[in-house]
Amino acid sequence: MESPAERLGRLLVGMFLALLLVTAFAVLDGRISRFEMGFGAIFAIIALLSGGFALLLRAVGGGAPSSFPTDGWFSREEEQAMHIRLESEMEEASIENMGADWARMEMEHLETKHLEEE
Repeated sequence: MESPAERLGRLLVGMFLALLLVTAFAVLDGRISRFEMGFGAIFAIIALLSGGFALLLRAVGGGAPSSFPTDGWFSREEEQAMHIRLESEMEEASIENMGADWARMEMEHLETKHLEEE
């Protein structure tokens, strides 16, 4: 299993290669010249941006999760680890445990209030 960031990296590499190929064919066909880019430059710029972002994701791939600004959008956490973490968070936030958590919080509040009165 792979992380969403790895999938995004593969998608960006594919987009980079496709747009680079389109730009190369346009240059070979004479539709884009080196001196007069115009509308064709958009494809080259998008290709360079997607390639650069794919390289950036690859470079920070081994780092700790939540250490890169885009981790909020594209998690670098493995899919199974994410699944286990989300299940534990759902279990922790379930309604069945809410009654026990509420009672525990109320008991702690009453204990601190009782200690303050003494």
